[in-house]
Amino acid sequence: MDLPSARTRRLIILSMLATAAALFAIAVFVYVGNPRSTDLPVAIQSVGPEPGSNVLSQTDVTVDLAVGYTAELEINGIKIPEEELFRVQALNSLRYEPQEGKVVARLLPDQNCVRVFYWLIAQGASDNTSYTWCFDAS
Repeated sequence: MDLPSARTRRLIILSMLATAAALFAIAVFVYVGNPRSTDLPVAIQSVGPEPGSNVLSQTDVTVDLAVGYTAELEINGIKIPEEELFRVQALNSLRYEPQEGKVVARLLPDQNCVRVFYWLIAQGASDNTSYTWCFDAS
């Protein structure tokens, strides 16, 4: 059995290295183009819809908080009243469902921005911090 020539082996190795470099570049581009929940403040474990996503106008807005924190929501500059928020204390999460008759009946048919004001329960609301993210709705 004949082994490939030195030139053929070099071409095979170079093409494998070029393929690996291209795959690495694609992976970096995809990661940088899609920030995930690792970009969130420590007090916020997840938000929904994800930043930069495209959702339906009736999609729920959610925030999952770290233990010991609580929060309030503002959607497109409109403060969401406490009685319109659905809180799950055991999961330390809050959710807003856009519906007719509520302060935000539906998400805007373009960019929507949510601002969450969060704070340590032990320190009180006067010591709050905010985080804002945006997404599109259709």
